[in-house]
Amino acid sequence: MKVTKRQLRKIISEALALDLEVGDVILTGRFKNKRTVVKSIGTDDMGQPTINGMKALSFRIEKLMPKSKWSKKSLEEEE
Repeated sequence: MKVTKRQLRKIISEALALDLEVGDVILTGRFKNKRTVVKSIGTDDMGQPTINGMKALSFRIEKLMPKSKWSKKSLEEEE
């Protein structure tokens, strides 16, 4: 069965549903250890999703990680 471009785009758009909103905390940087707050969610020239102007697959979403891996500041804010 041959998959058309339209079908492929539909599959990909369904697969990129992120549980992420403005104000959430993500971990960025080379080692994914710098705490950053999401300010904007958008797309780039190629239609790829971006978070704060960076490509969307180069970070970790802190709220989806186990609490033992959360940053100290996030743990204090939750209490």
